[in-house]
Amino acid sequence: MVSAREKARAIAAEIKTTMQAIKAAEAKVVQLGRELTKTLDEARAETEAALTVIEYPSGRYECADCGHSTLFTESTRELPACGNCGHRNYVGHEPVITKYEPPPPKKYPAGMYDCTCGARTVVSEDTDEVSPCELCGSVELKPIQI
Repeated sequence: MVSAREKARAIAAEIKTTMQAIKAAEAKVVQLGRELTKTLDEARAETEAALTVIEYPSGRYECADCGHSTLFTESTRELPACGNCGHRNYVGHEPVITKYEPPPPKKYPAGMYDCTCGARTVVSEDTDEVSPCELCGSVELKPIQI
């Protein structure tokens, strides 16, 4: 028969193991939060870059480095390497730059949020509406600064 003292020691050991697992999980959440923030910043930069379109019209271009003449029959977003020297510096037509206006910002930008009950949640895409908290059902979220 197991004594109460032995049972208490076993429970205390289990609590200690669980607390260590909790600390490790919290550290992992912080690390993943930083990675998420970095990745979301990269995604926003990619989205912003996609809003500016540079297009070179068709026509005759001359390599600025070797003087080799090239004729482009279609407009292009990127000039190819010179067939003679391999450089991409051309003299010729000015590119047409088109800037698109981004849509208005959403109420909840992608990131990590705290609920009023203390639970944390991740919003993976900018949105105006969020899912209710899994613990309390609230939709009041505050961004976490990591």
